Amino acid sequence: MNLSWLPLAKKEREILEGIELHLMKVEEAVNYLVELVKNGNGNQIVEKIIKAETEADDIHRQLSLKIAEGAFFGGIREDILNLMEEIDNIADSAKDSARFIHMRGDMSKQALYFLSSETMSSFLSELRESVKSLSELIRSLEVSRKEALSRIHKVEENEERADTLKDTLLRELFSISSAMDPLTVIQLRDFIFSSDNIADSAEDASDVILVMIAKGYG
Repeated sequence: MNLSWLPLAKKEREILEGIELHLMKVEEAVNYLVELVKNGNGNQIVEKIIKAETEADDIHRQLSLKIAEGAFFGGIREDILNLMEEIDNIADSAKDSARFIHMRGDMSKQALYFLSSETMSSFLSELRESVKSLSELIRSLEVSRKEALSRIHKVEENEERADTLKDTLLRELFSISSAMDPLTVIQLRDFIFSSDNIADSAEDASDVILVMIAKGYG
């Protein structure tokens, strides 16, 4: 990543490149979550999500230690740590969401129908796009401040659409709740809230970048 327009030292640029790698693992976890929902269930997919989340966690830990051990980033040190935490939260939410889907084994026909609905598909697409937009935002830091600011708005738009679809999904879920076991309804409700945290954390990460730019790093 060429970040010559940012006032950063070589080691600081290396950490930002590590953040890109971190985000790649996070995207992997989210993509596997989408695959899991489309398949209804699957032990192997859940294992892949857990593996991606664990690898993302390891990268997060290593980067945090490097920052703690060195005099990096000056006035945006805390912001960089917050950015990495928000990115890591995305992977955590993907793992938690997968567990809500997977915890009770085979899903009922009504639950599978709900998970395969058009609204659910749109919701998952927005979650995936929110993470993709965040990744593009971080890559845009090599272009210009103006480009980064425009990418921040894209992440916000994805989060807003995901939030609207979340509300629609909850209404649809409770409209058919009488046809499902109460525990399944709770399971699906928790899955929706946990999954929505993916888009929320992506937006929170973009807010951190906005603060960094406002502080003069751009």
